[in-house]
Amino acid sequence: MQADRQDLEADPDASAAGAAQEASAGHGTWRRMRAAAGRLAGVLGRADEQAFCLALDRTLCDMLPALGPLFGTAIIVFAAWDYWIAPELAPTTATLRSLLVLAGALGYVGWKQRIPVAWRCGLVYVTHTGAMIASSALLPGGLVLALPAISGAMFPLALVEPRLQRLLPVILLPMLLYTLAASLVLPQRVFAGSMLVYLAMLLLVTAMALIQGRWRRRAFLSERALAYAAQHDSLSGVLSRGYLIEQARHDVILAQRYGRSLAIGMADIDYFNRLNDSFGHPAGDALLCAVSRVCTAQLRASDYFGRIGGEEFVCVMPETTEEDALACAERMRAAVAALRIGTPGGTIGCTISIGIAALHPGHADFDSLLAAADAAMYRAKSKGRDRVELAPGSAFSYPGSA
Repeated sequence: MQADRQDLEADPDASAAGAAQEASAGHGTWRRMRAAAGRLAGVLGRADEQAFCLALDRTLCDMLPALGPLFGTAIIVFAAWDYWIAPELAPTTATLRSLLVLAGALGYVGWKQRIPVAWRCGLVYVTHTGAMIASSALLPGGLVLALPAISGAMFPLALVEPRLQRLLPVILLPMLLYTLAASLVLPQRVFAGSMLVYLAMLLLVTAMALIQGRWRRRAFLSERALAYAAQHDSLSGVLSRGYLIEQARHDVILAQRYGRSLAIGMADIDYFNRLNDSFGHPAGDALLCAVSRVCTAQLRASDYFGRIGGEEFVCVMPETTEEDALACAERMRAAVAALRIGTPGGTIGCTISIGIAALHPGHADFDSLLAAADAAMYRAKSKGRDRVELAPGSAFSYPGSA
């Protein structure tokens, strides 16, 4: 050992390398343990898990103002049980219960989201369960008699908060309080039996939270898949007709109310039926997908694009003037004109005709704005196709390359 120490002192780089390897091995073991725990709990990918946690937090925020007072009321009403066990101590335990419940009632309030919901849930559970433990500890044999209620309070918590990294720390705090109180007032054998029961309940709650978490994550993914299917076109992947119109009507109302600019574009693939007949429906489907992809790529994050039927598409551009809308439409037209798709029947391409309509006082609603864009699009077709036309009221026009 002395020789090894001398070697390490003689070669400090080797010593540092060995320490780094040990640290790396430790981190690797910890990562593997976390990965195994994640698989057991059914944890999703990073983005999906973040979305799931946000949705769960929103649910907790909605539930806490109702469930919290219900939990607190039950804690105070149980003071009648204290009176039945020891009437002379009931006023003291009732006061203790009320004070702790009032302290935890701060968690019922949303505080305008300034306090994370995890802290609020922890405050409610710890103070309310602590009220049961503290008041029971003052009663003769109270900790044993109240053990089913104290440990049973973990189960509703596991139903609303299935994430173990949040659930276990909150549960363990009252458990430590119970352990301390029970070790002081209970005989050794009774204390040991109570702790075994508490640990058994903890294991059951952990298992239930794992099962609940896996089920809720699967339900979350199913809900997202259903929402996506309802909001997107099944072939092209862009917004569906119904969802686009719903969003557009909302944006048009906002633009009218606050005097903001907004423009929409209606695009139609030129000679699409001829291409479909010549190269087959699979080629036509591929063309619809490709056009959707290249048009969407020309938009800003605030714009949205959808298929409203057949080979017709609509683009909604909030906070956009006529000039900017025309420039965006021209980018889409040029990108589609440069598009080439390989098919069994040969390479195909297409062009689109686009009509642009900018919102002005003459438009009563989205439907009238869409009708103006539709008329401008048909005018683009009548002028030779592969071009952008603006609805009447402006001199702007892009002739295209046809």
